[in-house]
Amino acid sequence: MTETTKEPKFTSSLKWQSVNVTVQVVLQLLFIAALARLITKDDFGLMGIALIVVGFIEIFAQVGIGPALIQKVEITDSHKRTAFVISIGLGIIFFTFTYVLAPFVAESYSSEELTSVLRVTALSFIISGASVVPRSLLIKHMKFKSLFFSSTIAMILGNIILGLGMAFMEFGVWSYVFALLAQNAILGICYWIAQPGPVGFKVDGLALNEMLEYGLKSTIFNIINYAAGKVDYMIVAYNTNLKLAGLYDRSSYLMGLPVTVLGKLGDSVLFSGMSMLQSDLERLRSTVLKASHTILLIVIPLTVLLVLNAESFTVLLLGEDYKEASAIVTVLFICVGLRSFIKVGDASIRATDSLVVGIIIKVAFLTAISAGVYYASGKSIISVEGLIGAGKAVVAATAFQAFLMIAWMTADLKVSLFKLLRTLIPGTILSLPVLTTFYLIGGDTISPLLPDTVIELQMAIIIACHILLTGFLSLILALAFPTAFDGGYPGLRHSIAGKLPSSFIKQRLSK
Repeated sequence: MTETTKEPKFTSSLKWQSVNVTVQVVLQLLFIAALARLITKDDFGLMGIALIVVGFIEIFAQVGIGPALIQKVEITDSHKRTAFVISIGLGIIFFTFTYVLAPFVAESYSSEELTSVLRVTALSFIISGASVVPRSLLIKHMKFKSLFFSSTIAMILGNIILGLGMAFMEFGVWSYVFALLAQNAILGICYWIAQPGPVGFKVDGLALNEMLEYGLKSTIFNIINYAAGKVDYMIVAYNTNLKLAGLYDRSSYLMGLPVTVLGKLGDSVLFSGMSMLQSDLERLRSTVLKASHTILLIVIPLTVLLVLNAESFTVLLLGEDYKEASAIVTVLFICVGLRSFIKVGDASIRATDSLVVGIIIKVAFLTAISAGVYYASGKSIISVEGLIGAGKAVVAATAFQAFLMIAWMTADLKVSLFKLLRTLIPGTILSLPVLTTFYLIGGDTISPLLPDTVIELQMAIIIACHILLTGFLSLILALAFPTAFDGGYPGLRHSIAGKLPSSFIKQRLSK
């Protein structure tokens, strides 16, 4: 049986993916916030190294089979069976490889416990390999409702119940390890229930060659992209102790959280949708501009909000023990807007099979971030100030990557530079209420008025007040100048207005 790619369902997919991401974020924040108070900074530093090593190897373990299934216009049962066999086989191979390699990695970081942590965590290769096909098909067919239920069930059972349960029983880093494995296993089961398909142990050579033609380039792209996203932590961890490495790891996590959220929201939807439009360049260009407008409208003011409230977010999510990390977080939060925009470019590159250019961009980014962090850290990092220097290097390298992505969009996709720059304006305007609110009710203004209670509660109140007043001022601004937020694409504003009950607000926003 042959499946042909159909018309993309952006609206429905974004709706369910929004629900999915929202629930995932809430559950993940609950898990991490609780875990940060139950295990040590050393445990986080140890797990941070393990996750980077395993995450890097996992890219090889899939050789781009999943993305190939999504990007290819027509796939058959032979493609699915072959993808299943290869994914399982590679999972077993790379589990064995990691099991043997683990002592050497542990020796590099002077941690004997890292050996056993790596070996057990590497079981995720086999677990994830078994679910590559159903997950890819769910994304290909834009069945984000099924993905939502699968991820929610897995996070509740794996992270919240098992992970935190083990942490309460003082299993330390192992609570994190088994939470990860349980979550992946439950996800796999749910994927197969939602998207059952043909299972076999016969490899079709032609189908394999077709998938590898795209998959190998996708793998190289993902390897370099992953390495560029983690190399700063690896350099920091190598040049410092586990405590400071754990501090930087949690700072990077906070920076990456909103990017991951927006990535989960848009990356899968954009990649699968753009893949359907890969032969219609005019519609593809329009989709790139609309996606850039929508994402930048959200992330520019969000970036300003995060930078201004970095200390409050750090204490709220990680606890007062991590307050010293707020200076690092402040710097790294600048990357949120840049990396969110880059996600649009990544999806475009993957959908149009422009992976050779993408690889060049990622190599340039990897080189810039490696050289910058190495120069900033010197031979060793012995203080938070050294970590701040590493963070500044990350920001500079990320800005460089965003510039290269814009250059590719205008040169290869023929996206109008004027129209692309125009998508920056609405988000920039929306940043004004964020700045105004901060200077009206900054933390120093509110703190003396708050009861002397748990500091996390104080931080939550400060952030909530900032968000609520910002929302109020933003509404006033939108009503006064409704077209200022369009960026050339009034469809989003009209869509929001259409869902409102008949009122003055609806009339103004529909203008």
